[in-house]
Amino acid sequence: MEEPLRQNNPAGKIVLRPVTASDLSGLSTFFKSPIKIQHHLDWRTSLEWVGYQPYYILLKHNEILAAMATPVDPDGVAWIRVFGSPLPERLFPILLEKCLHDLEVIEPRPVLAALGLQEWFVQLLEQNTFTQRQKIVVLGWDFSLRPARPIPPELSIRPMTAADLPTVATVDRMAFKPLWQNSLDALILAFHKASIATVACINEQVIGYQISTSTPINTHLARLAVHPSLQRKNIGYELVRNMQTASLNMNSWQVTVNTQGDNEASLALYRSLGFTETGETFPVFVHARID
Repeated sequence: MEEPLRQNNPAGKIVLRPVTASDLSGLSTFFKSPIKIQHHLDWRTSLEWVGYQPYYILLKHNEILAAMATPVDPDGVAWIRVFGSPLPERLFPILLEKCLHDLEVIEPRPVLAALGLQEWFVQLLEQNTFTQRQKIVVLGWDFSLRPARPIPPELSIRPMTAADLPTVATVDRMAFKPLWQNSLDALILAFHKASIATVACINEQVIGYQISTSTPINTHLARLAVHPSLQRKNIGYELVRNMQTASLNMNSWQVTVNTQGDNEASLALYRSLGFTETGETFPVFVHARID
């Protein structure tokens, strides 16, 4: 449905409507233009979310003025996957209101969250009823491989296969709070983009996993989870240590990981493996209306 918005618009109507596949070319050009843009840290690109809703564009005379995507994934959680506009202060509230309206009729009602990756976007979130929930910290490895630790004798670590992904998704759901869970669809994308993906097994049953991505100079530990009943048995430690060994063989210049700043268990694990905080952080916001 097209909705005319006559807000300080003497030249004619502004149209707010859902994005469709026919908008792909225009969106691609728009995202590359000199606008303010926030792309979520995601397994999908902003264009790959086309086809999922809520995803809206604001147009004037068929020219895109703003775009915002907040599709739900996984169930119960929606992130601002992309927002872009040359006039963010004016147009962000309009698209936000429309996305909130769509999200509020979904059951279960999802949380709407956003990462504050840029200062202008942080200010925009704070001005529009978002509150900071926590912060993400970035850690880097010192390239000194720590000694192996005792692990369950029946434990094995092997490369992940596509057949493992449904079980990996179950482990992920059990290991993380809802805000940080990945859906099976997201994990399938992560698996296909991974440079190093391994699973930890006991008696051939997958009970933990890690997924890492790489560039020519950097390896990033993107995902690590162990079944809650088997945590504190050095399984996560060995999964990361295995990844570190692989990154050395790949001649990575840098190995990084992100984690929640208030997750003391996670921070302790990474510090024990030679990671230290780089000083880079970014806040996590949740919208108050549907928190």
